Amino acid sequence: MSTFKPKRVSGVDLVAQISGATVNLPAAVPVPSPAPAPLAAMERLRPPPVVQVNFKASEAFANLIAREAEKAGSTRRLLARLMRDAGFEVPDADVTPPDNRRRRGLGD
Repeated sequence: MSTFKPKRVSGVDLVAQISGATVNLPAAVPVPSPAPAPLAAMERLRPPPVVQVNFKASEAFANLIAREAEKAGSTRRLLARLMRDAGFEVPDADVTPPDNRRRRGLGD
C-alpha cells in the first residue's frame, strides 16, 4: 500500500501555473485609496509625552496663579499662553491640552 505524497510547489511555480486563469479576476483584498484619516482616528492620536513641573512660590503669587489658571482652564494652559504671548514657541499640545478628566456616568 503506497501513501500519497503531494509534490511541493513553490509560490512562484503556483503563480505561474494559475496566472492565466486568474488574470481577469478582481483583487482579493481591495487596495484602499489614500483618503484622509477620519476625525475619530485623528482624535485617538496620543499627545506628546509630558513631565511634571513644580516650583515654590509665595502664597500671594500661588493664589494669583490659581485665580488666573481657573479663568484660563488650567495652570498648564495659563502658562503656555503667557509664554506664547511673550514670543516663545510653545507646542499646541500645551496651549490646548487634551481633556483627560475622568467622567462619571450621567446619573451621578
